[in-house]
Amino acid sequence: MSTRPVTLAEIAERAESLEDFGRHFRDWLHEIRQHSSRLQLAAVVEAEPPRLAARFTQGAVADAWLAAYAEHLAARIGRPVPAWADKRGRVSPEPWFATDTASPRLRLIALRDSPVAFKKRNLFTATVDLPLALRAGRPAKSVEEKRRNNAERQRRFQAKRQAELKQLRSG
Repeated sequence: MSTRPVTLAEIAERAESLEDFGRHFRDWLHEIRQHSSRLQLAAVVEAEPPRLAARFTQGAVADAWLAAYAEHLAARIGRPVPAWADKRGRVSPEPWFATDTASPRLRLIALRDSPVAFKKRNLFTATVDLPLALRAGRPAKSVEEKRRNNAERQRRFQAKRQAELKQLRSG
């Protein structure tokens, strides 16, 4: 597929291996950079992703990772955690480290610095990449949306002027 996944559910639907999962997840991180409102970001974690534990080795880690990101994102945008993220089976069966496991120092840093959403799912990472660019106000609109809105506004203005002109001529 040439398009990037927009939701966490799409990542899970496309993943056939842990490597696939990682690639689609990185694409998703790039995709969410385009979202500028909390409502848009809440929508990307709303749908429950299909389970990956039975699909490939370390699928349970991927399931936990999706749930941890959903909870972490919800906390960052001040929204409730999606119900699916707290379901059973969304926890890694064994501790999983996103760092070099041979380095005791890196493991300790990951244990210390992992956000709560990750720790409670048995996932440990020193950093969480969540590229949010939230802005105050309304979400950004595409050029096409702006053109449609301007055209509609212009039609309303012209209709109003036509009605005023008609009234002046008849009066």
